[in-house]
Parts: sequence; C-alpha cells; structure tokens
Amino acid sequence: QESFSPEDFVERLAWRSLGGNMDPETFDPTVLQEAFKQGIRDLQVLFEMTQKKCERLEMICREEEARHCQKVTELQDKNKASYATYKELDSQIGYVAMKVVHLGDLLESVNTPRSRAVEAQKLMKHFAEFLRPEHGSSTGIFQDPNKLHEAADVIQKLHLIAQELPYGKFEKARMRIAQKYNEIEKALIAEFVRAHHEGDKETMRQVAAVLSHFRGYANCIDTFIDESQMGAFMKKDMFADILPLCERSEQVIEEVFMNPEQVMGKFVSNIYSGKLQEYIQSNLSDRSDPEKYLRTLYELYSKTMQLSSDLSKFKMGSDPAFLKKLTRQIFSKHLDPYLSIETHYLRDKCCVVLNRYYESKNHHKRQFQFGGIHDLRRDLQAKLGARSNINIAPTVENFGGETFLSEEVAINLLQESKLAFQRCQLLSKPTELPKNVAQIFDILLNGLCIEHIHYALEIGLRAIPVSEPKSEPEIYFFDTVRQCNSIYQLLEKLFNNNVAPLLLSTPEHSVCLQKKRELTEQMEIKMDTGLDRSLAAIIGWVRCILQTEQRKTDFKPEVEDVIETTKVAQKVVK
Repeated sequence: QESFSPEDFVERLAWRSLGGNMDPETFDPTVLQEAFKQGIRDLQVLFEMTQKKCERLEMICREEEARHCQKVTELQDKNKASYATYKELDSQIGYVAMKVVHLGDLLESVNTPRSRAVEAQKLMKHFAEFLRPEHGSSTGIFQDPNKLHEAADVIQKLHLIAQELPYGKFEKARMRIAQKYNEIEKALIAEFVRAHHEGDKETMRQVAAVLSHFRGYANCIDTFIDESQMGAFMKKDMFADILPLCERSEQVIEEVFMNPEQVMGKFVSNIYSGKLQEYIQSNLSDRSDPEKYLRTLYELYSKTMQLSSDLSKFKMGSDPAFLKKLTRQIFSKHLDPYLSIETHYLRDKCCVVLNRYYESKNHHKRQFQFGGIHDLRRDLQAKLGARSNINIAPTVENFGGETFLSEEVAINLLQESKLAFQRCQLLSKPTELPKNVAQIFDILLNGLCIEHIHYALEIGLRAIPVSEPKSEPEIYFFDTVRQCNSIYQLLEKLFNNNVAPLLLSTPEHSVCLQKKRELTEQMEIKMDTGLDRSLAAIIGWVRCILQTEQRKTDFKPEVEDVIETTKVAQKVVK
C-alpha cells in the first residue's frame, strides 16, 4: 500500500465534490465546505476505529508475551532438573563402571591362572604323547585335517617348550616334535597355496596369521610372491606387466598379511632383484656395439626410474630411498663402468665422423702448427716482395676452394654429445655428475673445436695468397669465417641448454667456461689473422692492377662522351 498524501487526498475530495467542474463562475464554496466537513468526520471515525484496533492488538501481544515468558521459565526449570539428573546418573554410571572393572579384574585374576593351568595341562597331555615310544601322536588333533590350525597352535607351543628341555632324556621327544612341527608347517603352506589358487582371501589370512608364529612365515611370504608372479610376465616389454601385477597383489597383501608394508617391500624387491634384473642383464649382455649398448642402458634405466616413481604410491616401509637403492643395485654392474664406455664411444664417434667427412673430400689430414717457419717465410716475403724479385713465400694451396668445414658434421657431433649429456645426467651419481659432464664436454671441444674448426682455420690461413700477389688472388677464407661462426653458435647453444644447467654452482662450471673461452680466443685470433691477410692480398692485387694497367689518358678521354668508369676500375671492383 502506498503512503498517505494529505495533499492528494484534499485534491481528490475537492474534485469529487465539485464533479470535476473547476469553472470560477459556477464555483460554489458551500458545496466544497460541506464536502470537507464530511471528509473530516469520516477521517475522525476511521481514526477512532483504527485506534481501538491497535489497542486490542497491543493487549493480545502483551498476553502472548506473558504466556511465552511463563513457558520459558518452566523450560529453564525443567532443564536445570534434567542437568541435575544427568549429573547424578553420570556419577552412578561411573561408580557402577568402577565396580564392573574391579569385578572384571577379580574374575581375570581368578580365570587367568585357571586358563593357564588348563592350557598347561593340555600341553602336558600332548607332550606325553610324544614321549611314548609308540608315537601316540598318531591320533587326535594332529591327524585331523579339520583341526590343522588347532594342531598348529599346540605344536608351536610344544616346539618352544622343547627348545628349553635338557638333552638326553627328552631327545627323542624333541625330534618327534620337530618332525611334526615341520609337517604342520608344510601343511599350512600347502593350504595357503590352495587358498591362493582358489582366491579364498579369508583362509589365506587365517593361515598367514597362524604361520606368523612359525619359523616358516618367511617361506609363506616367498610362496605367495612366487605364486603371484607365475605367468605374469608374458609381454615382450616386461615393464608393462610389473605395475598392474603390483596393484593386484597389493590389494591381496593388505587383506591377508598382518605386516603388509614389509610384505609389499619384499614383493617389489623380489621383482627387481629377480625377473627385472634378469631382463636387464639379458638386454645388456652384448657390449660389442657401444652405441646400442648405451642407448639400451639409457632406455632401461629410464623405464626403471619411471617404474619406481609409479610404485612409490605403495607403502613399503619407512625407507624413502628404498626403490632408488634397488634401482642402483640391479644396475650397479653397468653403472660402474658407464663413464669409461661413454667417453671411449664418444671419442671414437668423433674420430669416425671426422674421418668419414675428410675421406669424402679425398683429403688426408695434416699436422699444422700455428705460427712457425711457415708464417715467418710468409712475413718475410711480404716485406721483400715489393723491393726485390726474391720469392721465399710458402706454397699456397687452396684445395679447390674447399673450407673443410661442415655444419652437418658439427650437428652430428653436437647431437651425439647431447645424447651423452642426457645419459650422463641420468646414469651418474649426483656427486660424480659435474666431473663426468666436464669430461664429456672436453671430448666435444677436442673433436669439434680443435680437430675440426681449428684445423679448417689452419688450412684456410695457408690458402690465403701473399699480400703482393702477381695474379688475381682466390680468397675463400670469408666462407671459412662464416661457417666457423655458424658452428660456434650451435656449440654455444648446446653449452647453455645442456651443459651449464648440470654444472651450476660447481668448480667444474668455471673450468669448462675457461676451456671454452681459451679455444674461442684461439679461434678468434686465427680468424682475425686470416681476415687481415685476405684484405691485404685483395688490397695488394688492387694496387698491382692500378699501377700496371691504369693510364693517365683514362681520366681524359679524347671523345666527349665520358664513360662512368674505366675498364681498370671495373676490373678492380669486379
């Protein structure tokens, strides 16, 4: 309902009383006055009615409030009474419980010696049967298959008692008890195997609980492990069978054995040191092909590490490094000599790749020494050539413009090294990883930088003509520099992505950086020397052309049509 507006009410009342006629000429104030008086009377009546209604509702609310207050008071009184009753009952229950416990202790103090006496009497009775020469134990619980568990409990206790008896008088009884002990133990294991074949977990649990007091409990666990693995590894890839087998067996172990964590640990240990180790040894038995051997070792170790990660969800004792130790143990025969095989293979691979490349170029690798008599003769010729006709310069051999640099060879060597770093990271011990990475990187630097890049730079230097050539020089050293830069960028990328992360915060990091820096500086020195010689040869040839072929008349042609360049200039900038 909208809020009441006096102005609107007066306007509506005036409009109705005048009939909507607002003409001043016909306006009758008397009618409007009567309408207002009647409206005021109506409002007064409505006010009185509303006031009476409010008074009646207030009275009802006061009565309701009084009733509720009385009810709340009654409920509070009842709650206090209930709490008092609860306290009383609690004290009575505590008193009764104390009496019951005391009575139970009294009954137990009376019943325990009595039970022990009954148990001792029963054991003495069975022990007496083993003392008889006619082997009285051939009857009773020891021959009833349905009482095998009861017989197991008796023979286990008799076996413990027999261990404390003196030798001589009780020797035969001791032997008979030991014989029956072994028979019952074998029977229990046989029953466990039968229940396992039938999938009867409850019987397996009962038998395992009985055998837990026998010496053959370990045999029970071993039998379970062997039975669980029968027919399990049928796939070519053994790793695909292990995790599902462990998941199935873990459910059974949790329901059957009282010490599931220890049993699960032994189960996994048996797989690792048994079938898995045999599988690994069979795949790694042939070392005649180092490349295949290293690749297989890396794959098997990676799969084993992944398997260990998958199996870590099972509870197998308190040792967090249990699976890691098992992995290192089964691979120890191959991890110990790993680095020697890796470095020997990588060194041989570098030699094979480089030799194959040089053979494809029909090139027999030579021994060079930077500087020496060769550069001395070259420098002397550069100084004497312009002043005399003496020629003591070394023979220039450009090998048909071949740079003897190959990005394909470099990529091949870098890829082999990258794989070696990956294997090294996985197969090396954390304490030995930096040292092993440094050795592999040293082999890469020797094969790629020294035997390939530096050798190509030496050949390129010897192919540069002297600074005062008599014929147009053939310069190929710029191609050598371009290829050197490309290969070096690949090496730098490999170092940053694959080597440096393995050496961070280790002394070997600075050692490898220093070696790389020294080789880089040597390479830059040779490239700078080659570029200087190449530019000197070009400048010398330009000077020779200009001095021998350029004529003064070339600058003042007789014809008016001046050519843009002379033939000699065109030849120079060609």
